[in-house]
Amino acid sequence: MVRADNPNAQIAAKLRALYVSVQEEAIPDRFLDLLDKLDAVERMSLPDTAK
Repeated sequence: MVRADNPNAQIAAKLRALYVSVQEEAIPDRFLDLLDKLDAVERMSLPDTAK
């Protein structure tokens, strides 16, 4: 329980709630596609011995 007279505790509780809600969100497909493309570019830029 957050004390109403403690603004720091109120801020901390709201930040925790925001963080939890962001953690539970799905990763957008566009972002996953971008990550796949970046991985592909990195793999292509590696020397053949490092692949």
